[in-house]
Amino acid sequence: MTKKEPLILAVDTSCDDTAAAILQGRTILSNVIASQTQLHKQYGGVFPTVAKQAHKENIAPTILAALKRAKVSWEDVDALAVTVGPGLAPALEVGITAIKELAIEKKLPLIAVNHIEGHAVSAIALRKTKITEDKSPVQKKESKINFPVLSVVVSGGHTQFIYFEEIGTYRILGTTIDDAAGECLDKIGRMLNLGYPAGPIIEKFAKLGNPKAIEFPLPMTSVKTYDMSFSGMKTFARNYIQRITEEKSLVKQAIYDFCASTQYAVFRHIIYKLNKLLEDIKISEIWLGGGVAQNVYLRQTIREAAKNHSIGKANKIIFRYPHTNKLCMDNAAMIGLVANFKFERGEFVSDFSKIDRKPRWEIGEKL
Repeated sequence: MTKKEPLILAVDTSCDDTAAAILQGRTILSNVIASQTQLHKQYGGVFPTVAKQAHKENIAPTILAALKRAKVSWEDVDALAVTVGPGLAPALEVGITAIKELAIEKKLPLIAVNHIEGHAVSAIALRKTKITEDKSPVQKKESKINFPVLSVVVSGGHTQFIYFEEIGTYRILGTTIDDAAGECLDKIGRMLNLGYPAGPIIEKFAKLGNPKAIEFPLPMTSVKTYDMSFSGMKTFARNYIQRITEEKSLVKQAIYDFCASTQYAVFRHIIYKLNKLLEDIKISEIWLGGGVAQNVYLRQTIREAAKNHSIGKANKIIFRYPHTNKLCMDNAAMIGLVANFKFERGEFVSDFSKIDRKPRWEIGEKL
């Protein structure tokens, strides 16, 4: 690096994972996640009061672990960052309270970050290689970002096409009008008693099944927008399972085929809308983010769409996704990444008393 970039400690408590990370510029020095999955399994989903209590217990040790793994001290930290929304209100409150107290105690500037913005830019986070004596990470040559960029965020709570004119300037081109893709996969998995979270199990079983075995409806083909809808797939799945199980029990291969067909249907809907968007709007890069971005088949289908809409080498659409699955989960490294750009623009919270949780905060909205 030609200059020392800011060292930022970031925290995320938006849902059921307590996360803390240290970043220097776009480079991740540590990314610690204390998972609560086992706590919520018995409920089949996240129980807010349980999540809040676990965050309270985990927040301090998680922050200390992030500092330790990054091999930095509080004296090295230039700013603090925290997820303000969207997310579960009780969970967000824990992270915000902890970081405000630290900002006052350590006399550090505070940066408020949108959780979805974190997912949207997670594909450009950089790996740590080695640290020099002045604690600056040495990084391979950074590839230039070519705007405009389309970020495809696919998670349990959000499925959106987000247009970037530049980092910090966003426009939502398409969004789900009901369930998100990840939520749809989890709920259908629950119908099959696959456990929680069901999305990764559906992906695993899909590899053993026939994606064309069951024909799900393709929603919103007559609608000219790039919006999506997944609730109809959930209803179709419920009716199909009920009808089939009345006649006979589902054998293993039938479950594999159903999982493959479900995954194919959910992603076909996303790709159908993505193709329509790429026909209408010039895009230089596509970034994939969110929990479902871990899915290999989804990556393959988006890569294929980017390739099909590229015009020669000069107008090739670059496809990027997070370099590790840990960046697809709810994590603090992506929050620190957003904070790095906000630090450069001088976007700090001037009055700590006015920073509060925003459970429904849309990307691009003012705080």
